[in-house]
Amino acid sequence: MIVADYIAQWLFERTPYAFGIIGAGNASLFDSIARLAKTEIVCCHHEQAAVMAAGAYWRTGGHAAVALVTTGGGSANAITGVVSAWMDSIPILVISGNEEVKYCDKGWRGWGVQGIPSVEMVQKVTKMSVRIWSPRQVARYLDEAYKVAFADRPGPVWLDLPRDIQSQNVPNDT
Repeated sequence: MIVADYIAQWLFERTPYAFGIIGAGNASLFDSIARLAKTEIVCCHHEQAAVMAAGAYWRTGGHAAVALVTTGGGSANAITGVVSAWMDSIPILVISGNEEVKYCDKGWRGWGVQGIPSVEMVQKVTKMSVRIWSPRQVARYLDEAYKVAFADRPGPVWLDLPRDIQSQNVPNDT
């Protein structure tokens, strides 16, 4: 099973809806969710709106709220919604795509086509923000982020998922 399929199954077990916009950095994830056909993706016109829609979904019923955004401008656009969730203690899981691992975190201003240091950009307004560097980390960080979002004073969490990780196999022992 590839990482994107694993995440699609993980989402299905927790929420019937995810809010987001497809882009090159998260296309594998959108494809896996669509093929599984269990979690409905509510496509929004802007990443800020996707995060705010996820927050509204939580506010209306206390349901797990997920926002899916792509890299670069997509991640940057989501930050306003994350700040809103931070201020209002809304537990939202944001999953962002990014460029391939080999380009990430080299200290550059940007990398690849639109790679940016989204994890570092949201650290002060999330309860947890992590870039997933290996398929071995996916299960642990998904579960941890979900728990952290709801623990104590709720708030947003952010998982950054480079696009090459999305298409790699999850080890059987994970």
